[in-house]
Amino acid sequence: MKTINKLLTVGFIVISTILYAQGQPKLELVIEEQKVNLTAEEASGEKDIIYSPGDTIEYTIYAKNTGTGVMVDPEIVDPIPEGLSYVTDSASGENCQIFFSINDGLQYSEWPVMVQMENDSGAQIAQRAGPEQVTHIKWIVNERIPAGSEKILSFRAVVQ
Repeated sequence: MKTINKLLTVGFIVISTILYAQGQPKLELVIEEQKVNLTAEEASGEKDIIYSPGDTIEYTIYAKNTGTGVMVDPEIVDPIPEGLSYVTDSASGENCQIFFSINDGLQYSEWPVMVQMENDSGAQIAQRAGPEQVTHIKWIVNERIPAGSEKILSFRAVVQ
């Protein structure tokens, strides 16, 4: 009987050590924006950067695992800032599936997003959503992110 108790105790210690060694992942996001079409004066620092309708902004998202464990298949969601329109085919992320929402993040689908519309005769038809209708982008990272590692995601938007 003593042998069984020792095995159970040792087994518990081994399981506890394995669980403790796995650690906890923690996702930290840093988002940077860069005006793509800087004027010469803005690029040289002679003038402040000013955003005007038609300007393109590139957003870079650094998704870093600052925890102690491996992060498995994280999902990162970023809303399109108000007053901007998504630039078609500009979202990227290595080993990621990318999805888009046109209803404030309630539903997501791959591009092109289809919308049910009513035609002139009242029949429901499917129509492609425009890039200006995109409200959120979701990246599903299809790989593990080890502690201390990061994924770089990006997209572009145009000032309306």
